[in-house]
Amino acid sequence: MAQVNADSYVLRFELNRVYDRWPEINDPFGGSRQSGIAPSRRAPAVFLFTGESGEQYGYKDHFDENGVFSYTGEGQVGDMKMTNGNLAIARHAQDGRSLHVFKALGKGKGQQYKGEFIYANHTCPIGPDRNGDPRKLIVFHLLPVRTLEEDAVLPVEVAAGYVQPKSLQEARSRALAALKPREGLGGMHALRAVYERSRAVRDYVLLRAAGVCESCDRPAPFVRADGSPYLEPHHITRLSDGGLDHPSCVAALCPACHREIHYGDQGSAKNAALKQRTEQREAEGA
Repeated sequence: MAQVNADSYVLRFELNRVYDRWPEINDPFGGSRQSGIAPSRRAPAVFLFTGESGEQYGYKDHFDENGVFSYTGEGQVGDMKMTNGNLAIARHAQDGRSLHVFKALGKGKGQQYKGEFIYANHTCPIGPDRNGDPRKLIVFHLLPVRTLEEDAVLPVEVAAGYVQPKSLQEARSRALAALKPREGLGGMHALRAVYERSRAVRDYVLLRAAGVCESCDRPAPFVRADGSPYLEPHHITRLSDGGLDHPSCVAALCPACHREIHYGDQGSAKNAALKQRTEQREAEGA
């Protein structure tokens, strides 16, 4: 059974475990029982369901060689629109909602959990609708959250050319701009888009902290070789550090607070207090 902790905004499913959609996903968390895109009414999440049904219309959800998952949006007749479920995917980071992908294994066989994903960008190719007429599709390019966790190894070309912001205001503007829906290719382009967004948010959060831990209010324990104070970005919405890239969901912490939140017996309470504080700070414009 999946678990949701409303206080700490942590939604847990087991990778590759098979779930029964109605009693184990829709009933506890809300959302449409039949749509391929089902925003939850009770948790900060959007559930995506993929399978083979789209093949009859000439498209297929798939992973490419870079680990990018291409997922076709909703809408059976006419051009797909960036509304409703489609907009929920594109705006999930702005809205503070995590994306969770399930794969249908066949009628009566359940839904296999494929993990939490991040929206990178989308393309709008031409394809047939339910009636066979040509129309504009929306194909979302999504990355598993683990792609950008601390131990992830990215192609050198993805990180090349990034320029550090010169001020807190520039950093915040860049971080918020990077969250907006954007058209773009999948593959390496999607990897770069997510990397740049994650980096922009991280740089802003570190500047926002001004060398002081955003949990305990103590100065950074030491400075880096370049003279900058050492603090660690922490994704408040996940137990790991690959979650939502939004300024209100990321904090700069000293190593002690960071480890306590992950491993301490009061970690959940500490994380909940940090979430409230960070959201309030962002609401006030930092």
